[in-house]
Amino acid sequence: MNVILMNKNTEVLKAEMDDNTFKDIIEIYNIEYAPMQVYNAYNDKSKNVSKALNEWFKGRGIPSWRKDLRSLLENIGVSYPEELLLKSFGLSLSDQYWIKEENSDVLWENINFFDNDFEYLGYLEVTYSSNIEHRVSLASPNNTTDGMLSKAWLIDEGKRKLMKGTYALANQEPINEYIASLICDRLNIDHVSYKITTYNNKLVSVCDNALNSNEEIISAYDIFTSKKQSNNDSDYTHYINLLRDMGITDPEKELSNMYLIDYIMMNYDRHMKNYGVIRNVETLKIEKTMPIFDNGQGLCCDKTLMELDFTNGKYKLFNNINARFSDLIKYIDLSLYDLDKLNDIPNILNNTLHEYIMYTDMSEDRIDKVVKGINYRIEYLKDLKESNE
Repeated sequence: MNVILMNKNTEVLKAEMDDNTFKDIIEIYNIEYAPMQVYNAYNDKSKNVSKALNEWFKGRGIPSWRKDLRSLLENIGVSYPEELLLKSFGLSLSDQYWIKEENSDVLWENINFFDNDFEYLGYLEVTYSSNIEHRVSLASPNNTTDGMLSKAWLIDEGKRKLMKGTYALANQEPINEYIASLICDRLNIDHVSYKITTYNNKLVSVCDNALNSNEEIISAYDIFTSKKQSNNDSDYTHYINLLRDMGITDPEKELSNMYLIDYIMMNYDRHMKNYGVIRNVETLKIEKTMPIFDNGQGLCCDKTLMELDFTNGKYKLFNNINARFSDLIKYIDLSLYDLDKLNDIPNILNNTLHEYIMYTDMSEDRIDKVVKGINYRIEYLKDLKESNE
């Protein structure tokens, strides 16, 4: 069948589609409104636009490494996560792209999940419970959630919120998200605010959607690959220059904020799909950097008790997946932050870990080491700042 890729109300391109795969691009209408991954391929003669389109589309779906994926798919009643992509026009709550059949009169205003309600109780139950009482509706933005953590969109008092579970050994990701939010609050750093709660006796975090119905996230990866990197530029300089070209007025400060939080939390999962900018889909203007989000994979939550080490560790710094947290120091402007505002963070972390110990099943020894670990990292930065003054 022939379909139209839409960006809200703008036609992007027409393509032939079969078995959830774009077979051939028939006509391009407004390439500047395409997903940046596709736009980049269009402007690079060495790349195949159809291939980029399929990679982008597949990347919208639930990944094969999602925790408890087999159980989730069995409960929903599909065999492969790719089957979910077109169940509801491919709509997401991270952008405004959708797919419609050629000559269809369906309107974005009537189907998008920013403005129209959707059923979610059934999806929450198949994600976080084995006791399924509600029918699972596939008219849902939950068909297009990436990442390894179990997650589900819900509606609470009219607001779209994302619930995320746990993945790593210590089951502490929701607590990490909460602590990172507190640090950002204290230091006046723009961020997505996470709260801890439980659902069906499982520990989860919940946050509001950071986007409205006129916005989309452009990932750092798509920004980074939008222009050839000069041989004289480091990855950091290349990305900073691109952000500045996009109109971000102080990109060094924005990255300093992110690196500071990642350093304190030892967030090892800051890959280039995990940060970026927000673009207005109507004007195509870059509005601002994306508030800091997805801070759960930190504080050595993937390590055994014997492996816990808060002195250093691996970090994903652009294309260098074997960087060290110590490498971030040179990109952090410590003069911007009143680190004394973090003095009570270790105590709050200690209390929170004990409050939810029945859900994490963390030992007292582990809690003690984690609390001492974050205290060490905060105090190290304070001493470093003082020595530089």
